[in-house]
Amino acid sequence: MFTRDEAKAWNERFYTLFGTYMRRHEPQAEGARQWLNYRTGVKGIFFRVEATGKEAVASIDLQQADEGVRKLFFDQFVEFRKALESHTGPLYWEEEYSLSSGRIISRIYQKQQEVSLFRQDDWHQIFPFFEKYLLGFDAFWADFREGFIELAE
Repeated sequence: MFTRDEAKAWNERFYTLFGTYMRRHEPQAEGARQWLNYRTGVKGIFFRVEATGKEAVASIDLQQADEGVRKLFFDQFVEFRKALESHTGPLYWEEEYSLSSGRIISRIYQKQQEVSLFRQDDWHQIFPFFEKYLLGFDAFWADFREGFIELAE
């Protein structure tokens, strides 16, 4: 088991190296400048990657405070499902996803199981997994971003 400080150090090293790994790619979508802090330009829509001691998850999180607004955005993504999955492959779609904090969001995601942030040997599997989904999310967003911006207005 790791102490809190050791886990924090592993986490920082992992994401720093992943950021370096992704430098060879420039985001296509307007306004996006970084991969780990990807700016969609629409409040409440986030592209996330998360590695834990058990799995890696790449997701589009819809975190609008108003449930009706969140559902509207989720429905918009569902309408463009074929286009999104043409960039990423099959995804899991959960209109009501419960975070560990208990907060309910909508999440569109894929996961890679049996990999660990705390096993450096697994990073060569996690990095390409994250790369594939971030590039896929970005390519989709470059094509469909404007529709979501209009919906937000």
